[in-house]
Amino acid sequence: MYKKIIFILLVSILISTTVLAWEDCPSGEVMCEGECGLFVDTDNDGICDHSQPAPGEKNDGLAQAEITEEELHDLISGQELRTKTVSEIAEIYEINKDQYTEKLQEYLGVKINPEDSFQLLHDNYRLEPSVAKDIAVAISLGGENMPEPTQKQGGMVYHFLPISFLLTLLYLTSHILSKKKIISIIDHRKFWNILLLITFLISAIFGILLVIRINSGRITPLRFNVLFWHVEMGIAMTAISIFHILWHWAYFKNLFNVKK
Repeated sequence: MYKKIIFILLVSILISTTVLAWEDCPSGEVMCEGECGLFVDTDNDGICDHSQPAPGEKNDGLAQAEITEEELHDLISGQELRTKTVSEIAEIYEINKDQYTEKLQEYLGVKINPEDSFQLLHDNYRLEPSVAKDIAVAISLGGENMPEPTQKQGGMVYHFLPISFLLTLLYLTSHILSKKKIISIIDHRKFWNILLLITFLISAIFGILLVIRINSGRITPLRFNVLFWHVEMGIAMTAISIFHILWHWAYFKNLFNVKK
C-alpha cells in the first residue's frame, strides 16, 4: 500500500515538474515555435515553455530584467529597421513573429506577411519605424502600452486635386501674363517645358528605383517615401501634359481626322 502511495506521489511530482518547467529544453532550443512530444504553452504565446524563461523573467535574454522601455526602443535605429522584415525585427526583440505580425495588422488595418519589409509597410501604409518599434517593445514587455492607431490607416493619400488645381491656377496666371505681354509667349512655354521635364525625370527615376526594389528585393534606405513622390510627380506631369495637348490641339485633331 505504501509503495503505491509513494509511486503515485513520484509520478505526480514528475508530471508537475515536466508541465511547469521553463527553459529546460533537452534539445537546447531557444524560443522554439515548433511542436514535439514535450511542447507545452501555458501562457499561450506560441512558444514552447521549455525553450523560454518563466513569465516573470521573459526579458532576461535582452537585459537581465532591468532593461528599460527606452533601452528596448534603442535596440535598432529607425533607418536600419526599414531595411528589415517583420520576422527579422521579431527575432531582434526576441518575440513571436506571428504575434508581432498580428499586432501590426491590427494597427494598420490591413493584412501583412512576416516576410514583408518595413520599407514596404512605410511606403504603402505610412507605418513609421518608431511605431513599429513601439509595438515590438510592448509585446516584449508583456503587451503593456500597446500603441493605438490615431486614425484609420490604409493606403497612402495622394494629392490629385490640390496639385491639379495649383498647377492650373499657375498656368492661367502665366497664360494671362503672356497675353498682356508682361512676359513673352516663348518664356511662358519655356517655363512649362522645363517644369514638364523636371516632373518627368523625377517620376521616371523614382519609378526605376521601385522596379529595382520589386524585382531584386533590394531596399534603398532613403529618407523619403519613393513611391509617394513617384506618384505625386506623376500627377504633376499629367496635368502639365494636358496643357501641352491644349497648345497643339489642332495638330492632334487633324491627326485623327479621317479623310474621305
